[in-house]
Order: sequence, then structure tokens, then C-alpha cells
Amino acid sequence: MANLTHERLLSVLSYDADSGVFRWKTKQGKGMVGSVAGSANSAGYVRIMIDGERFLAHRLAWFYVYGRWPIAQIDHREVDNSDNRISALREASQSQNQMNRRLQKNNTSGFKGVDFEKRSGLYRARIKKDRKVTYL
Repeated sequence: MANLTHERLLSVLSYDADSGVFRWKTKQGKGMVGSVAGSANSAGYVRIMIDGERFLAHRLAWFYVYGRWPIAQIDHREVDNSDNRISALREASQSQNQMNRRLQKNNTSGFKGVDFEKRSGLYRARIKKDRKVTYL
């Protein structure tokens, strides 16, 4: 993953594991020493630019604390994309990550995995794991 080394990361940013906030140790572009690093994109993920390369803060937090890039995806346990506290993050497969997400905007039942089937006029429930769908 990228050309960013752990040593370089530690030299340009400090990370508060309790708050999930990164701060600049050195002046980087518009970022002044001591100021909060990064900004949130439209999905709420915090992105930080280091040496001309953009990184997601949750992946940087993992790298900062554990000294290695995550093997899999990083899941926000609390479903808050801007919460980058290390206690709120976990490595997850794509399937695990998809299970832990907000309701879609078009959800009419108010429950994950439950939708209204127009043909029958009934609600149906299903579980999908590792590409296998089970209807309840």
C-alpha cells in the first residue's frame, strides 16, 4: 500500500487513539503544525493528504497504531465513518463490512434485510453472507 512508511507517518502526524484525531507535526500544504489533519468527504470518511497522496484516516489510524497496513478492509464498528478511534475500528472481510452498515435510503421496512415484495404484497426477510442468500 502506497509509498508511505511508518516512520514517515510518525514524523508528520500525531494520532490520539482516544479521540481518533490526527494533528500535523510539520507544516504540510495548508495544514499548520498542531492543526487537525484532513477533511471529510461526502460519505463522511476523513481523508488526509501526505506527500501528494490521499489516505483514508481510518486506514492511517490502523497503520499508525499497528505499524502495518490492514490486510483486509477496515470496518467502523459504530457505523460512523468519521469515528477514527482505534477502539471503533476493526479489520473485516468485505462480507463482514457490508453487514455493518446503515439502512439504505430506500428502505421502507426500517430493518436491515427486510423489504417489501410488490408482487405478493408481503414483506420478506433475507440474510446474505459470502454471496449466499437465505430467505427467512
